[in-house]
Amino acid sequence: MQHRPAILALEDGRVFNGRAAGAITRRGGEVVFNTSLTGYQEVFTDPSYAGQIVCLTYPHIGNVGANLDDQESARPYIESLVVREFSQISSNWRSAETTQLYLNRHKIPVIWDIDTRALVLHLRKVGALRGVVATDGTPAEQLIFEAKQLPSMAGQELASRVSCEKTYKWDTGSIDFVSSPWSEQMGESGDDQEERKLRVVAYDYGIKQNILRLLVDHHCEVAVVPAQTKAEDVLAMGADGVFLSNGPGDPEPATYAVEGIRELLGKIPLFGICLGHQLCGLALGGKTFKLKFGHHGANHPVKNLLTDQVEITSQNHGFCVDPDSLPSSEVEVTHLNLNDHTNEGLRHKSLPLFSVQYHPEASPGPHDSHYLFTQFTDLMKEFAQPGSSRR
Repeated sequence: MQHRPAILALEDGRVFNGRAAGAITRRGGEVVFNTSLTGYQEVFTDPSYAGQIVCLTYPHIGNVGANLDDQESARPYIESLVVREFSQISSNWRSAETTQLYLNRHKIPVIWDIDTRALVLHLRKVGALRGVVATDGTPAEQLIFEAKQLPSMAGQELASRVSCEKTYKWDTGSIDFVSSPWSEQMGESGDDQEERKLRVVAYDYGIKQNILRLLVDHHCEVAVVPAQTKAEDVLAMGADGVFLSNGPGDPEPATYAVEGIRELLGKIPLFGICLGHQLCGLALGGKTFKLKFGHHGANHPVKNLLTDQVEITSQNHGFCVDPDSLPSSEVEVTHLNLNDHTNEGLRHKSLPLFSVQYHPEASPGPHDSHYLFTQFTDLMKEFAQPGSSRR
């Protein structure tokens, strides 16, 4: 069988030659690597990867195909895929189509049969780089030139580009969606059907569907609103709490979101993850900075400083909150990354706000951090109590 050639060209002139799969095209973006062992379709469809080419370090990708159930959004958001071995056939009872057909249908190019270890070592040494993947025969010199012309991820406001266009309701839980063996043991089945459901407004900065499913599992009525929805409009919806989602790009240019969080602060419980966490840090007076090559994977250890327990977490972010920039009189650091000691969580000392940098919905990933959704519902119930000190 004859294979088409493909090229990955980086802005610093490094070139990787391999075989092509997926669509016949070329796409550029920031090249990052993800260390997850499973869940490649969830990675493809995570809107936080908008503007990025993803190299998966697990060597064999594509063998279980693709299906509608494993999507975290309506389509893939990665610019391109880089893998060691790419299976163009699938063998799994849940597979609806091959990964090749799935990526080709969404116009995503794939380069495979390259030394992904060499690529990852290069990115760890020099940091995330702009690059272009071509499966259309474009020469390497042209691709290097095009990579240099791509915008840097720093300074890009991408949340409003991937957000929904209008408000919608979400009512599907993980129990309705698929058989969820951990639901009962983790108290996520919402047994008390007599209790009034908590109303949550979720800001869509690039939200993943498993977040919405877990909110429903925790007995919440969920309304998803576009990223640029004004705080006054959210308060007018009569919600019990506001969720601030994950998303792509640099948090600092998303000034509309930072201003909105400041307006909501103290008026309603707030829970943010990933980009939502970074926006909370900025709204509380802190600063953010770009990591050298980011945290992408489902196996990152994080210490909960409030309980001294370690969680294995799922992560996908390239920016981070500087804990030293936060006002210590008002904000408490709650979680710490054990790999590089960067900030992974914070909470306001007197107002109902907390956030984490990692992905507690963990799709893909371990379920160590599902307790944070219970923490959010408990905070909403406490805030709703008459005479609550938090009101």
